[in-house]
Formats: sequence, structure tokens, C-alpha cells
Amino acid sequence: MLCLRCHKVALGEKPSTRATVAVVFATLGFCGFVPGLVGLVLGYQELAAIRAGTSPGSGEGWAVLARNVGWFHLAVLVVIGVGLMLRG
Repeated sequence: MLCLRCHKVALGEKPSTRATVAVVFATLGFCGFVPGLVGLVLGYQELAAIRAGTSPGSGEGWAVLARNVGWFHLAVLVVIGVGLMLRG
């Protein structure tokens, strides 16, 4: 027996638009860091909406992916910034 949220996910409930857009921006972050940071923020917003019950739970995996990829972009940006400061 599944809980209500798990049952909806198992039946194929679609993720919200924000979850999809968060993953798109996080992926675009590989072309430039700013979209990755937007994906990070949208990922956190989507996770908060899922926890509050205002967004479908099926987008949780997408939101976590966007959040993690966004953190990766931020870490790379910090490393590049520190490298540039030490070089100059």
C-alpha cells in the first residue's frame, strides 16, 4: 500500500513547470554560470512548494537534480574566482 503522494507519483503525475524549468536552467548553466544559479534557486523554491503540498511530488527528483547541479555551478564559479584572485 502506498501513501497518497507515492500513489500519485507511481501513476505518472507530471512534475510542475517550475521543476522542469529548474532543470533546464541548471543544464544551461554548463554554457554559463548564471543559468545554473537560477536553476539552484528554482530548485529550492520547488522543493519548498512540494513540502508545503502546493506542487506535485513527482517533481521532487527534478528539483533535487536542479539544486545539486546549481550548487556544482556555484562551486566551480567560486574556484574560478579564487584562482583568478590568486593569479593576479
